[in-house]
Amino acid sequence: MIFPLTRPRLLLLVIAAVAATAGACLLWKHTQKPWRPVSEDLTTPKLALANLPEQPVFFTPLGREWLARSKPGAIPPPARDPQSAFSKRLSLATQDPVIFRELDREVRFSAIWLLGDPSWFKTLMEHLLETKDFTVTYVDHSSIIFRRGGDASALGDPLVAAKAFQDPRERAFYLAQTGTRLALLRQGEAATRCLQAAEESSSGIPDVWSAWSTYRMTKGDWDHALDAADRALALDPNFIPGVACKAQSLFAMKRFLEAYKLSERLVASSPDDPATLFYHAKLAHEARAFDAEVEALQHLVAVGEKAGVNVSGYRIYLAQAFAHRGDGDDARDQLTTALLDTSLPREQRKKADELLTHIQTQMKKLN
Repeated sequence: MIFPLTRPRLLLLVIAAVAATAGACLLWKHTQKPWRPVSEDLTTPKLALANLPEQPVFFTPLGREWLARSKPGAIPPPARDPQSAFSKRLSLATQDPVIFRELDREVRFSAIWLLGDPSWFKTLMEHLLETKDFTVTYVDHSSIIFRRGGDASALGDPLVAAKAFQDPRERAFYLAQTGTRLALLRQGEAATRCLQAAEESSSGIPDVWSAWSTYRMTKGDWDHALDAADRALALDPNFIPGVACKAQSLFAMKRFLEAYKLSERLVASSPDDPATLFYHAKLAHEARAFDAEVEALQHLVAVGEKAGVNVSGYRIYLAQAFAHRGDGDDARDQLTTALLDTSLPREQRKKADELLTHIQTQMKKLN
C-alpha cells in the first residue's frame, strides 16, 4: 500500500517558517543575474506598505520586519512577539484556511498582506478567492493585498503604475511580476495586458518569459509554458525561476526524468528551501530515483525540525520512500515516530497506519 507523493496540507508551513529568516530586501537571490532592478520601489515592498491600513492585518513572515519598521500598528497585538503561539499559527495559516479563520475570529483582520513568492501562500489565496469576504484591492511586483469587504474597483491599473519606472527593463520587471500575480488571482485579461506591455517594454530580461510561462501554466498550456521557460533560459541559463518553470512544465507533460534533472539544479540553488526539497522529492519519486527521494525528504525533516515546526506528515512520505527502496526497518521507524504525534490529522494517521501494517506484513513474509 504505497501512497502517491502529494503536498501535505499543513506541513508546507515550513516554507513560511523558513522564509521568515530571509533578509529585509526583496531582491530575491534566485534572480541576481544578469540584470536586476535597482529602484527601491522594486527592491522593497514600500509601494505595498503605503496601501496597508494602520489596523491589524494578516501578514506572511517576510512582512514582519517591514511592518515593525513602517506600520507597527498593523501588527496584531498577539503577534507582536515573533515566538508567540499566535505568530506560529500565523505562519501555519498560509497553508491552512481553517487556522486562518480561527485567527481571524480572534483578531478580525482589516486586511491581508501576501508578500513574497505566491507558492508560499497559494492555499490561503485560493481560499480567499472562493469565499469572497475579502477582496483584492492591490497587486504589485511583490505583494497582493486583500481587504475585508473591499471594493474591487480600487485595484488600480498596473500599466499606469508602471509609467513611474523610466528604465524599460525596470518597467518590464514590474509588469511581469505583477502580471504573474494577476494570473494566479484568475484575472487573466489583466494579466495578459501586463505581460504584453512587459514584453513590449523589454523582451531582453528573463523575468518577462518566466512570467509568460507561469501564465501559460495557469491555462494548462504546457507546450507554450515550456517554450516561454526556454526563452527565459536562453537569456540567462542560470535563471532559477526559468528552471523552475521548465521543470514544472516537463512534470505536467510527464517527462519526469527531464524534470527531475532540472530539479537537481533547483536544490543546488536553494539547498535548504522546503518547497524546493519537497518538489525535488516528488520528481525523484516519479523518476524512480528513490535514493535521491530519501535524501531530499531526510533533509526536509531536518530543516523543519530546526525551524521548530511539526514534520510528522513528511515522516510518512519519508517512510514511503524507504519502503520503495526496500528499507523496511527505516520505514517502520519513521511511521512509528509519526504516529506518536497526537496532532497528526486523521487522514494522515489512517495512511500511516495502513502503510505500517503493509510494511510489517511484508517483513514477516521475508522472515
